[in-house]
Amino acid sequence: MASPSYSEELLRIPAQPASAELVLRLVSDPKATAAELARAVETDPALAARVMRLANSRYYGAPRRVSSAQHAIVLLGRDTVRGIAASAACSLLDVRPDFGPEGFWRHALATGAAASVVAGRVGLSTADAFSAGLLHDLGAVLLHLRDPDAFARAQRQPTMTAIVAAELEAFGTTHAQAGAAALDAWGYPPAFVEAVALHQHGVEEPVFALGRVVQVGEALALEHEPFPGYPRDVDLAGLLVTVGLGERDLGALRAETERVLARLADQFAKER
Repeated sequence: MASPSYSEELLRIPAQPASAELVLRLVSDPKATAAELARAVETDPALAARVMRLANSRYYGAPRRVSSAQHAIVLLGRDTVRGIAASAACSLLDVRPDFGPEGFWRHALATGAAASVVAGRVGLSTADAFSAGLLHDLGAVLLHLRDPDAFARAQRQPTMTAIVAAELEAFGTTHAQAGAAALDAWGYPPAFVEAVALHQHGVEEPVFALGRVVQVGEALALEHEPFPGYPRDVDLAGLLVTVGLGERDLGALRAETERVLARLADQFAKER
């Protein structure tokens, strides 16, 4: 039997209970705005991926690729979003809880939050940056789902170069390539695909500014949520220069990232 594609495997990633339940409540509240719904959807990479995939499908015929959850929600309508959230919530009953590598979800949220803060400082869409940051390591989940032991062995390698080599040997691809392939297959805009594909490359490589913003966001996130295999001694000052910022901005970026993460934590706490 042929192995499923990474885009098919993306469908199997379960949504987090708090996110799915919050979306179901908000979508039934006539006073809830599309922006509020988008914030709830974007707190979960799996749910965001489902919504974005459908919005970018040929059926909806958007004149250009949909790049933010808020735009996707407006295009799809509340009933469709309700159906996505309901099916995602139901799928929780059929999967094991250890569907992702340890620390993935916290790191994904922290990167999305930090990337959105950086984007706001340089005039890019904060919604796009949050989504791209949230999804940047999605390939790690895909490889973990294929073979948790092999992926864990790869992540235990001492350097990023060794990790990449171990992923290639075990899976024939890296988690960055796998995530980018899935998003490309699902119709994400080129800037998103590039940001995921190159998030471990040199910051000068992305053509789109979004990729550089995600790299800066991830460096900020690693101060809060270390992720196996990632170095903690990142040259943040050097990365900031590539997006037109400097060390003078670092304190404000850190403080705002803390505030965004606190709001996210408070939102999840209220739903428990």
